[in-house]
This record gives sequence, structure tokens and C-alpha cells, in this order.
Amino acid sequence: DWVAAVLEYTASPHWFLSVVNQYNYGNADGDYYNFPVVATGYIKDSHRISLSYGRQRAGVFCVGGVCRIVPASNGLTVSLTSSF
Repeated sequence: DWVAAVLEYTASPHWFLSVVNQYNYGNADGDYYNFPVVATGYIKDSHRISLSYGRQRAGVFCVGGVCRIVPASNGLTVSLTSSF
């Protein structure tokens, strides 16, 4: 069983800041997993650069209106997304 909380703030038409926490509370083996991530970024036309830090589980991750499939990671991540 999973529960998630997302707090996202857009400071202007271009800048955003988000805090995401995913928590796994229903494992059969009794382990609980917490996945906090803080991200900030800049959006200009069809380009988006973001910087995030935290523990990311593998799967679909959505921030700033953009969803993508990500691998599991722990630490600092820089992402550049462009649409044509």
C-alpha cells in the first residue's frame, strides 16, 4: 500500500518548486519505505530544466506538469526535457 503527498509552488510563469513524499506502509514483511524528493526548475517555451534531490523509487514521476518514467535513484538529479 502506498500513500503520496505533493506540494508544488509556481513562483512565476517559469519557475517551480516541489516537495514530494511517497510512503510504502503495507509491506507483508513489515518493512516501511519513505521516498522524499525536493525539486526546482525553470520552464521556457517547450524546454524544461530541473534539479532534484532525494530518494526516488522506480516508476512514473510527475513534477511541473511533466510526467516521465524514471529509474530508482538516491541523490542529486539534473534533467533537461525538450518538446518539438
